[in-house]
Amino acid sequence: MHLLRIELENFKSFGGELTIPFEEGFTAITGPNGSGKSNCGDAIQFVLGPKSTRSLRASNVTELIFNGGKSGKPAKHMSVTLVFENSPENDGRRRLKSDTDEASFTRSVRLNRKGEPVSSYKTNGEPTSASEMRRILSQAGLRGDGYNIVLQGDVTNLATMTPHKRRGVLEEVAGVTAYDDEIRKANTQRKHVENSIETIDIFEADQKNRLADLSKEREQALKFKQLKEESDVARLTLEQSRHRNRADEVDLLAAERSKYSEREKELSTEISEGSKRLDEFDQELVQLAKDIDNVLGGDARSIIDEIRQHEIEIETAGDRIGDHKQAISRTRSEIEKLHKEREGADKARADSESELDSLKQAVTDSKESLRRAAEDEKSARAAIQSGDKHGRDLNRALGKKMQSEQTCMEEFAQAQLEHDRAIQKSQLASENLAELEQAYESAELERDDQELVGEDLENASPDEDRNSLANELMGLQKQERSLIEDRDIAENRLRKAETELAKAKARMETRSNSPGSAFTIAALSKLRESGEIHGILGTLGELATPKDPSHEEALAFAFGGGLRSIVVTSDLVASKCISWLRKNGGGRATFLPLNKLSVSRPQGRTLLVARNPGVVGFVHDLLEFDPSVETAVRYAGRNTLVVDSMGVARENMGGVRMVTLDGSVIESSGAMTGGSASSKGNRPRFDGSAAGSSGIEKLEMSVQEADLVFSTVDGALREIRRNQQELRDRIHNLDDGDHSIRVRNWKADLERTQKAVNDLKGKIRSATKEFERCESERKKLSEKCERASQALDAAVSSRLAAAEALQNHTPDHLSEKLREAERTRTEAERTRVLSEGAIDNAKQQLSLLGDRVKELERQIQGHEISVSDAKSSIEELQESKKSSEAILVGLREKASQFDEEQKILTQRRETAVEERAILRAQLDSLSSEKQTISSRMEELIVQIKQKREAVEEIAAELEAAGIPLPPADSPLPTVAEAERSVQGLERRLGALGNVNMLAIEQYDAVATRISDLISDGKTLRDRRDQLSSIAEKLEDERRTRLLHVFEHVNNNFSRVYEILQPSGRGSLKLENMDNPFEGGLEMACVPPGKSQNTRRTALSGGEKSMAALAMIFAIQDYEPSPFYYFDEVDQNLDPFNSERIAALCRMRSQMAQFIMVTLRKVSLTLADHHIGITHAGDGRSQRITDFDRAAALDMSEEIEAEEMARAASDAEKRAMPDLPKPEEMPRTPDPLESPKSLGGLAERAGVDVEGASEGAHEGPMEGLISRADDTAGEMEVQNTSEGPDGPITAEIPEVEANQEVE
Repeated sequence: MHLLRIELENFKSFGGELTIPFEEGFTAITGPNGSGKSNCGDAIQFVLGPKSTRSLRASNVTELIFNGGKSGKPAKHMSVTLVFENSPENDGRRRLKSDTDEASFTRSVRLNRKGEPVSSYKTNGEPTSASEMRRILSQAGLRGDGYNIVLQGDVTNLATMTPHKRRGVLEEVAGVTAYDDEIRKANTQRKHVENSIETIDIFEADQKNRLADLSKEREQALKFKQLKEESDVARLTLEQSRHRNRADEVDLLAAERSKYSEREKELSTEISEGSKRLDEFDQELVQLAKDIDNVLGGDARSIIDEIRQHEIEIETAGDRIGDHKQAISRTRSEIEKLHKEREGADKARADSESELDSLKQAVTDSKESLRRAAEDEKSARAAIQSGDKHGRDLNRALGKKMQSEQTCMEEFAQAQLEHDRAIQKSQLASENLAELEQAYESAELERDDQELVGEDLENASPDEDRNSLANELMGLQKQERSLIEDRDIAENRLRKAETELAKAKARMETRSNSPGSAFTIAALSKLRESGEIHGILGTLGELATPKDPSHEEALAFAFGGGLRSIVVTSDLVASKCISWLRKNGGGRATFLPLNKLSVSRPQGRTLLVARNPGVVGFVHDLLEFDPSVETAVRYAGRNTLVVDSMGVARENMGGVRMVTLDGSVIESSGAMTGGSASSKGNRPRFDGSAAGSSGIEKLEMSVQEADLVFSTVDGALREIRRNQQELRDRIHNLDDGDHSIRVRNWKADLERTQKAVNDLKGKIRSATKEFERCESERKKLSEKCERASQALDAAVSSRLAAAEALQNHTPDHLSEKLREAERTRTEAERTRVLSEGAIDNAKQQLSLLGDRVKELERQIQGHEISVSDAKSSIEELQESKKSSEAILVGLREKASQFDEEQKILTQRRETAVEERAILRAQLDSLSSEKQTISSRMEELIVQIKQKREAVEEIAAELEAAGIPLPPADSPLPTVAEAERSVQGLERRLGALGNVNMLAIEQYDAVATRISDLISDGKTLRDRRDQLSSIAEKLEDERRTRLLHVFEHVNNNFSRVYEILQPSGRGSLKLENMDNPFEGGLEMACVPPGKSQNTRRTALSGGEKSMAALAMIFAIQDYEPSPFYYFDEVDQNLDPFNSERIAALCRMRSQMAQFIMVTLRKVSLTLADHHIGITHAGDGRSQRITDFDRAAALDMSEEIEAEEMARAASDAEKRAMPDLPKPEEMPRTPDPLESPKSLGGLAERAGVDVEGASEGAHEGPMEGLISRADDTAGEMEVQNTSEGPDGPITAEIPEVEANQEVE
């Protein structure tokens, strides 16, 4: 296989179409400088695929198109075709994956209308992609980036590059760069995995702590939930009990009404019969009165009247006598009590007098004891005085010692007093001196400051007045203090408002289970806005608006909770909403499906009442709403009438539901609801907000206002402080404009400070002298005090010794007597003092008791006078009574003389009157009972109606709430028991306080999160171990491959170098054999005739180039190619070395095709074939025809040696162990996704969780380059469009400037 020809069209300097043929063996291309001979190599590399257009000596692909030369027109397209001979080899296989004997590979570029380059590729004339074409070429050993193509400067670069870069060349040859990418990926991914493990460990610990915190809250929430369920069941039972209770009440009231009805009939019959009998009694009494008047004359009538008068007087006198006797009894009882109290007072006074006497006696006894004790003491002392002379001497000595001790004590006290005064004077003098010295220092500093000010004034020329700026600064400081206080107040208000808002929201959330709560309405509003469920029209309060704002209060109470009802288009929508609320915990709500609601029009009494005065109208007529929701408005309005006042409502009560303008509601059953006006925040409103939402809005507005105030004040404070800093800077840099005033003031201040310094200096001298004098006096007095103290100690010791001597000499009985006298005197004195105090108390108590006795005697005397007066009145009344009784006896005797007939008539009349009175009373009782029964029956009728309506309402509410009606035989508790049960559960719920109901879900979520974290942590740790193992295996394979390839290339290098430099030696050396990737690669060469110790740096340029060429040939031996292209590699060599290179190329051309661009005659001489390139004269390059070499040297021996060396190299390569293949190396697995267990925790915690994707950490160019070979074909296929010559691919100029052209 070899290159047959290159077909060029408008490529670089080759304008038009041109074919350059090639043959097997060694071909030399030559021509003048700048003729374009190197463009042949550029064309080859252009098709094989360079790393970038820079290696083709062009900044972008557009510059590869022929520019027209000096006078021609620039071309719009160009193409290069490489045609290879592809006949089967010895093993019958073709080198190129093509079934033809000739294989062509074409790359074309054309400019589109926008001037942008568009590339296309063909293999054997068939369109293909760049990646596919290069894959076929690389399989045959044809690559654009290998050492089969050696360009100008490659030899020099290889000779002069650093050992580390040279090792990079070996790495590319060994194919370990693919390992580098995998190792980097593995290590990068492992680092990311380790970061994720660390993050997971942190969050796992945090979540476990949170789980512990949530545990108690979860238990409390579960308890709350259980109690809430029990409470709901208890409430259901309560409602059922109320329903049954009301139904039982209706039955009882109906039975009671039946009984009252029967009793009313019986009473009517009895009253009718009694009335007849009462008329008969009246007629009989009228007749008896007439008969008695006929019987009695005028005298008899007067006697009877007088008898009655005297009977009344007797009875009255008896009553008054009884009253007086009772008064006497009460007074005597009081007198008896007062006597007992006086006896007690007398007894207490007697006891006090007795105690006083005993105390006086105790005082007398104590005085007597004192006197006896004094006499005993006197006699004892006299006995001592009358003792022996020695005793008297001792006594006198003791007296003198005691007198001396007293004198010393007085002297010591005086000395101590004087010493203390001296100390105080000294301290005062010291403090005065210190103060003066401090003042002196301050004065000196102030004077020095003034002197410095003077120095500044001499050179200064200020522009502003410092005083005005200072005053302004003080004003700003004052404003700052005020703003700080305002800011603190505003901040406190803001925090308080935020706290209140949080509490209000928490309370609103706790009420979310009540139908129509703000929480539920908000949830449904969001549901409506999301469009998840269509057909939600809104709350009734949103859809209806009062026509007159003055009716809003009445309408709100008329609709009540109905304003929070949700209007929906159909019952299907309502069902979906209820399911959604149950699923998402959105609370409860009442829905009004427009397709199912049925309303009754007002009729009967309601229409009649609506026309009465004082009735405003029906609630639905007072609202503005869309006609489509009229059914819902009428249903919730319940045909309620709005009236002016309670008076109008009472006049029209019964069968009509009414509401007053102030919000009082009168049910059709007669039940009335009203009272103090409710807060607007506690009732639904017509803006659609639920109860309490206005409070939330107000609190939110308060928070916003407080935040605005705080921000304003804080901004003003920052502005004030900024102004202060500016003023300080201005003052600091101030130069006062009134320089003369400043100087004058400075002089005055300087004189003042200097005078103060002089004055203080004189005062300090005086104070120093005074302090020294005080100190001297203090020291003298201190010595005097010390001497007095010593004298006092001596006197005390002498007195103690004298007293001990006297005591030892005094008889025991006299000493005992003296001690006894002293004890007696002390006890007597104490007794006397206590007794005299007690005497004073006793005298005071006696005085109080005497006054109390006098007061009691006065009260007793007054009561006795009252008793005497009452007795006198009794006697007078008894006399009057006796007189009236005597007169009554006479009158009765006169009356007894009347006819017996009058007595009979009178007796009959009295009997009739009594019977009539009894009958009248019975009739009144029956009439009252009948009236009571009638009233009660009316009440029962109303109550039964109300109770039945209440039962129906309760039944409707139970049905609406989905609560079944209790069967008649089912046992239910009483209402009181059910209420107690509900209240007990509510108390238990209230005792739990604020409960975090989300704790249950939060606990489960945290537990799940912890489980996920543990699982993800295990997965990540397994992946970390796997990546570590892969990285280690890759490192081992990379090192093994590099060392084996190095060994082979080194052997090749040694052989080639010996061929190029006979009698010379060369080898390759790794700087670090243990870890070759940390060291470089050196070419250790010893040219012929030079020392073994010759360093590479001492080699000439030609010698270095020969070593570099030896390495290139060694690499080519390791990676053989069908042809090799050298571009002026001999330009820096002398003729001898150039001949060596050309000869080696000629020898190797037996196995592969060699193409060399050269100007050397020796190279041209040794070449088998020659191609000439020259200038065409118009900026074009052209091929010279009929061009050949003169003669070739016979290099048979060298050729044989080269063949033997190549055979040895091939055998050595075949003997190499099987090296790890890069395509079979362990691959780093795809990066794991970010652990799901982290979820949003990392974002909320502010932790940056790094992605495991390698591409996310590569630069844009690095990532593109690393993936260029893998994605080139796909990019071209995606961007390929059919052109006149086949598929064409759009190219991006910006990428082509720095990357491989696709």
